[in-house]
Amino acid sequence: MPFVRAAERRHSRRRSVLRLRRQRPPRPPPALHRACRRQRVRRTPRLVAEAGDEFVLLGLQTLGPGAVTQDGRRAVIRPGDLVFYDAARPYELWFPGEFEMKVFMVPRRFLGVADADLHRVTATTLRPAAGVPALASPFLARLSAAEGPAGERLAASALNLLESLVLDGAETPEPTLLLRIRAFIADHLGEPGLSPATIAAAHRISVRYLHKLFSADGVSVVRWIQQQRLAESRRDLGRTSATVAAIAHRWGFSDAAHFSCSFKAAYGVSPREWRIASAPGRVGAD
Repeated sequence: MPFVRAAERRHSRRRSVLRLRRQRPPRPPPALHRACRRQRVRRTPRLVAEAGDEFVLLGLQTLGPGAVTQDGRRAVIRPGDLVFYDAARPYELWFPGEFEMKVFMVPRRFLGVADADLHRVTATTLRPAAGVPALASPFLARLSAAEGPAGERLAASALNLLESLVLDGAETPEPTLLLRIRAFIADHLGEPGLSPATIAAAHRISVRYLHKLFSADGVSVVRWIQQQRLAESRRDLGRTSATVAAIAHRWGFSDAAHFSCSFKAAYGVSPREWRIASAPGRVGAD
């Protein structure tokens, strides 16, 4: 069944609210909008516990400035900007003057994105200058005004668009995150189980976002881990008398033959040949 929209007036918050839900497609009512004056809305932990809502909300600011605070972040929004927030956790909305915000509500179970992806983009300003936000902002503005069959068709496409917005994420990644991830990898290079999945879990991000962070440098996560392991192994080959197998195991390679092949592919010589060349006159213990 398609996703259709239903409008609900929230007098206490005076915001336009559009719910996207699975149901048999009735004729969707017109969107309700209201421009309001200065207002602050708080969803406290007590209200979250009492309501038990599992809705993801996407706000489209259409008039005046505002701010959304959640998960330790504060997004400042202006007309045309988009912002996600999650009804399952506390949040605060602040509008210092006259404003209008259109809010699209989606049941969490219908949004096909990982919790880590959603958590990353809450209270983050999505500006319509480029990328998915540039497509989403005018589309959602049209959706809120559409009626009848046209509105139903637009609403049916809205869910995929919201998922793309979440996955596309903020306009710029957290600047120190990649540095912290690389430091984490360096500290765990010797663990054979080190993988994109374990790295992403340790930093509360999705594997997809982890790959996105590394793609800017043109090297995949797995390739970068292997490069670091080979570099550390090469250093040990030149300064210790440990066997090649022992050095491979120390730096996370579970198979000595695989290590030797990878080493030769990277440096043009075998580990034994590198040891001999780097320390003339010394014979390794391998």
